[in-house]
Parts: sequence; structure tokens; C-alpha cells
Amino acid sequence: MNSPAQAPFGLYRSAAFNAATRLSAGNSLTLDRPQAIGGGAFVFRLSLWLPLPPACREARALQFADSRLELRFTPGEMTLATDDSHWFSSTEDTERTQARLSFVWPATVVRIDGPHAGTQYAFGLHRADGEAVSAEASQRGRTGQTLAPAWQGSPLVVRFDAPVPLQASATLKKPATARPRTLPQARALGVPAAGGLIQSHDHGLVAAQAGIIEQLRRSSQLVPSVRIAARPTSPRLRLVLEEGGSERLLWQTIAAGEHTTAVSLPTAELAQEWAAALEQIIATCSKLAPGAGLPGLRLDIESDAPCTVNVLHAALALDAEYDLLADGQAMAPGAPRLVFDGSRRTRLALELPAPPAGNRRSLQLGGRMRCADMPGVGPGRDATTAAARQGLLLEEDHRVEGRLALLAPSRVAGLVLGWHPLSARLRGSLRVLPADARRGTPALLAQAFDFDTDTAGVLMLAVRWPALDLQAQALRIELGLQEGRGIWLSGSAGEDWHMRRDAGDLDGRALALTLDAAWLDDAAGDGTTDGGAPAPSFHLGSQSLTATDMAQGRFALSVAPPALDAWPGQPLCVESGIAAEVAIESAVLKLRLG
Repeated sequence: MNSPAQAPFGLYRSAAFNAATRLSAGNSLTLDRPQAIGGGAFVFRLSLWLPLPPACREARALQFADSRLELRFTPGEMTLATDDSHWFSSTEDTERTQARLSFVWPATVVRIDGPHAGTQYAFGLHRADGEAVSAEASQRGRTGQTLAPAWQGSPLVVRFDAPVPLQASATLKKPATARPRTLPQARALGVPAAGGLIQSHDHGLVAAQAGIIEQLRRSSQLVPSVRIAARPTSPRLRLVLEEGGSERLLWQTIAAGEHTTAVSLPTAELAQEWAAALEQIIATCSKLAPGAGLPGLRLDIESDAPCTVNVLHAALALDAEYDLLADGQAMAPGAPRLVFDGSRRTRLALELPAPPAGNRRSLQLGGRMRCADMPGVGPGRDATTAAARQGLLLEEDHRVEGRLALLAPSRVAGLVLGWHPLSARLRGSLRVLPADARRGTPALLAQAFDFDTDTAGVLMLAVRWPALDLQAQALRIELGLQEGRGIWLSGSAGEDWHMRRDAGDLDGRALALTLDAAWLDDAAGDGTTDGGAPAPSFHLGSQSLTATDMAQGRFALSVAPPALDAWPGQPLCVESGIAAEVAIESAVLKLRLG
């Protein structure tokens, strides 16, 4: 027996997830037993189970890929034996002329069967009210022939035109005296029988045998079976999450009404239909306590009337995404960063966390790249300014704002400012808004920055963002520090500068100087040097990898099999012959589960 952790992902008839119970295309299912759901209502239901892999605990997302599910609800007819207690609450024969059948669920009867194959008996169908039976037949028919019209009502009273001959061996009340035999129901219990009567000294078995005999006695000898119409009625699929003895409906699709022709569900692609349900599963798994069992996942196939369900497609494949840089997943948080000084061509390995075990489908990397044509941190423009150290001292939680004009329509990709560092690190954020924007107005752009400033002398800091097309206008700059200190050097650009010492200082104080700041246009920092030197390149072992998007200081890299098969045995590397900084800000691994 496979455990849920070992079973391939798919649909199973049992929550034990045996390979023999896995559902596949071509299987046929039957919704043929009414189940009471309270309030006198019934439903025809068959449940299937899906194994959730343990790896769902750490996944940030679940997706269906290469998956197809299509179930076709089909109308038809079904034969019911009158000893079936799921359908008949009671059966009663009156000598050899009348059979009274009481249904559990109001089936539509299309044929009455007689006790002898090949022999037809004429009958009338009578309405009954309690013990009273109508004298006149509501309609007439013959056993083995289709009723016209079909009969719907309970009880069903079949009154034959003449007594129906019955063989003595056909009834348990008159058991045969032939050689000992075992009834089929008794065989299931492993109980021997003699002369049609079951013998046992085990009181539990005696009680079970008595129940079997009573059930057989409820069958009608005059009408051993009837044929009913099976029409899908409001057929539906329901995906249910089972957890701690409770159930939660994740998804449902329904084709309302009675259907005389086949109808298929679901009507859209499974990846689309179950996307929201998978999000709820991830949310539930992320809240589980360590060591707690995973919830169960069940698919209910239902109809308000009996019908047949044909499995046209049942190929399910579950993919999981993992954020290798996220906290709380037993993986190293943070952004791996590589720095090249440009003195010689160098290849450095990215220190990515070890991936979870599984069939790797893709690795998506994203981050930022600063190259030598416009470094994030570079030497200052004027050494005499460093000697003077003129400007504004800024420390943690200080905020500065001022106006800086954009003199012509431009594609703005960042801001360059002059800086004299007084700390080894500088971390903060920059916002750009229309000059007259009111407080609370959303920024045109907002960009966090984090610089290493462990260098003596004046620096030029380049705060970059994805290029933005702007018209000529006056803009307001808001810069705030979260870590570090230094002097923002004075310059000739800008006007109306104010400084606030903390977030609660709304008015701040006006500055009697301007600060060194200039717009960075889209031509700079595009990944090549002024001389056309190539940008840093990516490699996996001996294989060269091509970034899918590399512009404006950003990059995206997708690695898929067969190249991905070499990782992590061989590291992902970056190679550069120019001064550059490469930082990985996201690393998303996709695995095939089950």
C-alpha cells in the first residue's frame, strides 16, 4: 500500500491511495445509490481523493501544468434488483397476483421485469394511498416491455391479470432439499450453509445471517427487478478540503437542470478552474504546526439523479514553486551579491541555497546589475569639493526634499548625487513626485537603495529604477535614510530644499543651500561600457546562459532542463571583465510533485 507521500499525484477511489484504485481515462463510474443528506433530500455521490505531497508545506505556490480533467455525465437506464435496500424500503408480494414496491427515492420506472426470462405477463399499475389501493389501473403493460408512459410514484403496485407461476426453489420460505449450498451473501462472510439455511454457533454471525435472510425476504419474487431512467440532474464537481474533522468547499462547478444528452465538466481548463483552490491549500499548509499532518483533498462527483460518468481525461500534474530566498523555509534568506573590481576577467559563483528534492522544472532568477559605465558608487566629479566638505549632514531617520527641474522630455532612469561618506553602508529610499503634489499623493516612482560606501573621499551615488518617460516639469525629490550617515554635497541644481529629522517632523526646516543632484537618463547603465565592453554573463558549468531581460540595471534569467539538471552539482556563476555588481533579489524554483 502506498502512503500519500509516495503515491503519484492523481485521483484515487480510496484515501489509501493504492495504485490499483487510481483513476484514468476510459474508466466508467456509476452514480447509482441515493444518499440522504438531511431534510428529506437525496444526492447521488461518488468521492475521489487526491494525495497532497509533503512538499506542499514549504511551497509558495501550487500550479497545474500539463493537466487535463474531463468527466462526462451520461443519461441512460439502470436495472435495480428489488432486494437492494438502498433503493427499496420494503417489498411485499400478495400471493402470486400483486407486488407492492416502496422506493427510497422517486425513480422513474421504464420497465417491469417478471420472474421468468422470455415470458411476458400482463399487469396493471395501481396508485396506492397508505393501505388503500385504487381499484382501477392507472395504466397497463407487460413484463419485459417499455412502459408508455414511464411510471413515477411510490409505492409501485403491480397487479397481474392472472397468477404468476413461481418455482418453489425461488423463495427462502420454501428452501430446496437438494445438496447443501452457500448463498452469495453468506460466502462473503465465509459461512457454510446447508439446505439453503445457514448454520452457525457464532451469535454474531447468526445475527448477520438473520439480516441477510431478512433482506432476501424483502425482495419480490413476482417483480425481481425494475428498470429506471438515469438522467444527470444538476451534475456537479466539488473540491473539498478535509481538515481536523471539518470540511471546506474550495471549488464547485455545476450544469444546472436535467440533461437528456451527455454533459461534460469542468467546462474550462483545470489550471484556470482550480487556481483559487490551490491558493487556499497553500495558505492552509503554511499555517500547519511542525509535525502536523497534511489536510485531505477530495473531489465529489454528484448528481440529483442517477447517471453514468465516463472519464474522458484524468491526467493531473502538480507543480510547486519555492522562493529560495524567503524567510521561514529553512533556506538562507538575503540576496547573494557578487562584486567585480574590473582589474581582470573573473568568474564568481552565486551562493544560492540548496534546492528541495524533486523533479526540477525551472529556476527563475531576477535582480539588479550595475556596470562600469555608470556604477552605483563611483569616484566624485570634483576633488576640491571633497576637501571643502560642503553640504548637508544626514543621519538615520533624516529626510530631505526639494525641487529638481526636468528641463526637457526625457526617459529618466535614476538620480545621481554627490556624497561624502561617513559610514561603510548607506541604506534608504528615494521618491519622485510632481512638484505640487499634496501629501498622500502616490509617487511617480519609489526606489530603495543600499550602497557600500566604505571608501574615503567624494563619491557619486547612482540610484537607479526602471526607465520612466517624463515630460519637462518641476519634480519633487524625497530622500530618506534608514541606515548610515554622510554629507550630501552642495551643488548648483535644485531649489526650495527642506530637511526633516524624523517622520513626525512635518514642516522641517528650510535649507540655505542647494544639493548636488542630477537626473540619470536611459543611456547610462544599460549593461555595456562606453567602449562597448560586454555586460557580466551567466554560466552553469561549461554552459552559457542567456538572460531573458537585461536592461536599465535589471535582469531576469530562466534556467530549464536539460541545463538545469547540472545544478546544484555545478554552481551558477557570473563572469565579468569590467567593474560591476550583480545582486540576486529573487530565486524561484519550480518542482514537479508526485
